[in-house]
Amino acid sequence: MGSRKFVIAVALAALATVAAAQDRMVLEGILVRVNDRIITISDFTKRLQTELSQIQTAPTEEEIQQLTQMLLTEMVDELVLLERATEKNIEVNDKMVDQALKNLREENNLLEDEAWEQAVESSGLTLEQLRDRYRRTILLQRAVQGEVRPLEITEEELRQLYQQQIENYAVPEKVVLEQVFISSDGSTVDEAVRRANGMVARVRDGADLKAEATLAGSQLQDLGAIPVEDCRPELRAALEGIEDGEVADPMVVPGGVQVILLVETIPAGYQPFEEVENDIRRQVSADSYESQTRGLVENLKKEYLVEVYEDRLAIVYRNLGGI
Repeated sequence: MGSRKFVIAVALAALATVAAAQDRMVLEGILVRVNDRIITISDFTKRLQTELSQIQTAPTEEEIQQLTQMLLTEMVDELVLLERATEKNIEVNDKMVDQALKNLREENNLLEDEAWEQAVESSGLTLEQLRDRYRRTILLQRAVQGEVRPLEITEEELRQLYQQQIENYAVPEKVVLEQVFISSDGSTVDEAVRRANGMVARVRDGADLKAEATLAGSQLQDLGAIPVEDCRPELRAALEGIEDGEVADPMVVPGGVQVILLVETIPAGYQPFEEVENDIRRQVSADSYESQTRGLVENLKKEYLVEVYEDRLAIVYRNLGGI
């Protein structure tokens, strides 16, 4: 987009009365037709504006064009499947939508009404708009039921995929750390360093770090397994040359001194197949579902009247502020 900022606008710049009337006619012109179902230019513009509003940073012209094409394909496919749903006399009632939203709230730990309302508001949708989206999603899912077959895949086939995609499951070297923090509050940093040095010396002579922490009025804290590459440089330097079970030299940090125990070094490697088997199975099933759905839609397009007027996207771009 260069130095020119892209501005999302709902209204067009003011035009002469006759020109404005002509534009309103064009804006309500048909962009997509699937049998008797249509998407007008204004319908598509509003949907595109909603999608653009979800983007945190200002999109480039190329990104807007890519999103526009993806959305256009998605909405054409939706009309095709909605037409199929009508042929199959499929309906979605309020109870189905209520259950879907209940599941959404539970999965995202949004059981409190206030948290739920804030989440809906942050999505840029009203609750009614969200309900409409879920109603349509359920309808589209039911439209393909019975026409998309579940994929059967053996464990051996999953293992082969695991080996082919092994780099996707690489895990970096990690260190399991515990710490004792000696605060300098109420004393000098030098005093905190002196106490920390004494603690480290006693632990290296065989004392228990947890007991030492208690005597120092502190506690032993579990820092968990941290990727080495995520450790700050001074921590990585302090850990160099020490073995599992040993303490590093004290480090002065904001507010006090940190004593680190290297509990265990976990070498770089790969997640075991058993840990990712279900993830691979879900991904393969999702890919199969998408592929079969795509095939179904393409076949239905041959049976239905499908018209897409892509040249009218120029009007959409003008509504947005121009590309």
